[in-house]
Amino acid sequence: MVNSTNKILLVEDEDAILFAFKKILSIPSVSVDTAQSLDEARAHLESSEYDAVIADLRLSDATTIEGFDVIRATRRLQTRCTIIILTAYGKSDTREKVFELGANYYLEKPVSPQVIKEMLQNLNIMPQ
Repeated sequence: MVNSTNKILLVEDEDAILFAFKKILSIPSVSVDTAQSLDEARAHLESSEYDAVIADLRLSDATTIEGFDVIRATRRLQTRCTIIILTAYGKSDTREKVFELGANYYLEKPVSPQVIKEMLQNLNIMPQ
């Protein structure tokens, strides 16, 4: 059953992707917060409770994988939150690490916002 208002945190450094996902996922029964950096994501995770975190693995530049830290922070602060990781840099060892750290889903970009919406509907985070 979907709560009266569920909360989603989107963590993505690309404005266009963030805008598209927020537009599709923002409906009256779902509140969507956004973060474009690891620090912003941590601040949200420390101040609000989320039903789902959808995060890009690579924020700010291609040499670091800050998404791993987003997973760690989410698991430390919000043990029951569903974590969906998106990446354009998919490799099998990266996928394994994502799951070892506690993410629930791993998707390789490009990912349609509609696919994410359907996934959240199947998880009862968004209404059908």
